[in-house]
Amino acid sequence: MDIYARAGLVGVRPREAAAASEPSLRARRRRALAVLAIAAGVVCLLVLPPLYVLTAFAGDVASALQPEVIGHLAIISIANLVVSVGALRSRGRLDQRLSTVFQLVLITHGGLALTILVCRLFYSIPLMALGVAGSLLLGAVAIYARGRIVRLRIGVLGPWHPIFADPRVDCFCLQGPTTGLRDLDLVLLTFGSDSALTPDPLMQAALVRGLRVRHVADFLEEMRGVCDLDHFEVDQITREGFAVYRRAKRALDFVIVLISLPVAVPLAALAALGVLLTMGRPVLYRQPRVGLGGRVFCVTKLRTMRADPGTAEALATVAHDERVTPFGRVLRRLRIDELPQLANVLRGEMSVIGPRPEWTPLAEAFEGQAPKYALRHLVRPGITGWAQVRAGPAADLAETRVKLAYDLFYLKNMSLALDLQILWRTGWTLLAGGGAR
Repeated sequence: MDIYARAGLVGVRPREAAAASEPSLRARRRRALAVLAIAAGVVCLLVLPPLYVLTAFAGDVASALQPEVIGHLAIISIANLVVSVGALRSRGRLDQRLSTVFQLVLITHGGLALTILVCRLFYSIPLMALGVAGSLLLGAVAIYARGRIVRLRIGVLGPWHPIFADPRVDCFCLQGPTTGLRDLDLVLLTFGSDSALTPDPLMQAALVRGLRVRHVADFLEEMRGVCDLDHFEVDQITREGFAVYRRAKRALDFVIVLISLPVAVPLAALAALGVLLTMGRPVLYRQPRVGLGGRVFCVTKLRTMRADPGTAEALATVAHDERVTPFGRVLRRLRIDELPQLANVLRGEMSVIGPRPEWTPLAEAFEGQAPKYALRHLVRPGITGWAQVRAGPAADLAETRVKLAYDLFYLKNMSLALDLQILWRTGWTLLAGGGAR
């Protein structure tokens, strides 16, 4: 008997159930993936090798045509192709797919380096470095292309849900443990709290086939990158990996700061001179903020507001705030006023990536009005973060609750891949000039 009939859910199937399960959609999906794989092959085997040669050998064709160089180049091109195809087959959230790409790059190029070392084969360090960079770039492009061209195929167990109307997905009903599981990306459960309706045989079959089985609420959280505050529980944050991740992230902070100092220091000096000429003293602005474990520290920024002791710290910055000077607005738009916070990062008070540190009185007020707000203090606050690039600044409790939902998502899903995604979004935000007040 149909699983929906057994559950008493006849008549509430997804409207797209019949269309999405048609063989034509499956065939189009396969053709799209085949076209992407062929394109990846052409780029890896025909386009990139000449570019590698031109870069690594500075156009010296005679040296590049040596048999050992051609063999080395062929192996690197195959490694590029393996990473690209693996990226096309990856599933899950964007940060999870990026993590898959990093793992593939490590395995393929690490295995290549080990083979060269053991067998004492010819190698070129510039070619190997270009191959790693090419794999990372191709993997990211493959993930983007798949997301734009190939829609998710979702098998559904349960009643109708608004997710079925999302144009980015193909949803259809699953009716048995051995049917309808081919070419799926995941299985979604839309049942309520009555777990007796959940068909265990079909779930087991999906898991055996390597499919993810998720509740629709969890899937929507991943798809939107934000938690539901009303249904968030503290035990959803796992503390086991916090210590290891903090150490790794601290090392990443040092690397990012050291790389950025040659550009950040001259830029901050020029900006400080501009503040001095347009606004006078003081050039720097210091304010107590709440950090890791609820400890208070002093954050340093370039001053962007008119000196007005009566109101400078009384209010949060709002859109088109009249206190912000024209030059200060430029600094805020380009986030140059945040550069002195690199010193806070070196002192261990902040991280490059994390929840935004809030002014002490506002933090105390928000903790009283939003009980889950204090969970933000489980990690070091950051110069940029998931909430900053997705929700922008907050000036009141309603906007703070929105940002809190993004911060909690970050706490639940902290990873190197998610941090790199935040850095990418931060760079894009800087180029677009959005989110500043």
